[in-house]
Amino acid sequence: MYVPPSGRGTTPKASPALKPAETTQPVQPTLAEPAPTVTPVLPDSPPGAAVVPMGRRRPHEVSVSGDFSLGQGEITLPIGYSLNQSLGNLANVPQEAASAERDTTYYGGTVSYFYKQGWSVDLSFAQGNSSGNVTIDTRGLGDLKTSFTIDDQWSQLYLRYAFPGLRGKRLSAYLRAGATYVQADLEATANSPVVGTYRQEDETEDILGNLGFGLGYSLYATDHLRLGLQMEGEGFFGYRTQDTLETLNKTDVSFQRASIDNTLYGGIGRATVRLQYQFGESGALKAFVEGGAQVKYTIIDYPDSNRSVPDELLWGPYVKAGLRYAF
Repeated sequence: MYVPPSGRGTTPKASPALKPAETTQPVQPTLAEPAPTVTPVLPDSPPGAAVVPMGRRRPHEVSVSGDFSLGQGEITLPIGYSLNQSLGNLANVPQEAASAERDTTYYGGTVSYFYKQGWSVDLSFAQGNSSGNVTIDTRGLGDLKTSFTIDDQWSQLYLRYAFPGLRGKRLSAYLRAGATYVQADLEATANSPVVGTYRQEDETEDILGNLGFGLGYSLYATDHLRLGLQMEGEGFFGYRTQDTLETLNKTDVSFQRASIDNTLYGGIGRATVRLQYQFGESGALKAFVEGGAQVKYTIIDYPDSNRSVPDELLWGPYVKAGLRYAF
């Protein structure tokens, strides 16, 4: 048997080793960072007000308040109209509007509705009580040392509009227009050296149209507390109807009532400091108080008056406190 020589044999070649396939890592997409959340501030938010998300905007708001004021000044008392109606020239009393000083207390309340801090409706009611003393020279009846009381009720309805460009600013302003109805009862008593006791009963009704404005200025504001100044003014014009009855106790006369129709106009001014506190973070509920002074001046046209004092003045401190709720 043939055996090949050592080292002369053939060795099969090994297959080349395969290189392992390169491992490819998947590319993860880079996500954009979320944009920071920005909570918008409403354009009509007052300075220092809590930031309210757009989804929680409250377009409606109601306000309820109590009002109180003290006043002093002058009032006009019609003298002689009923006596001349009843006695004619026998009374010898001139028709006039006598001027008398008075002290007055008013208390009442106001209910308001606001829509988007732009439009609002105000409905208010006030009850007043006045009293005073005056000596009236009537000539025919001598000097009447008269004591009088007046009870009057005021009902007012206003429509108000706040300027949009000033909402939420340090300075704000509004206009308002409305109507006023006043009903008053007067009682006066005096002793005449000629005919004894003199009495007068007077029922009065006023119907007025009003046009006014308001300005506000913010002094200090935080998320919950606001302090500011307010100034309000308005003019009015209207008509007064008086039904007056004068009697004398020492005469056997059937006294007759007299009707007096007056035209009146004038103005009202008020300056106050306003403090408001906001409860919680939502700003839905607020408490407020106002305090300051007000003045009212009225010019009255008395027909057929021989000695007319055609103006009335009332001024004094003013306070208002209440709550506001937005929804």
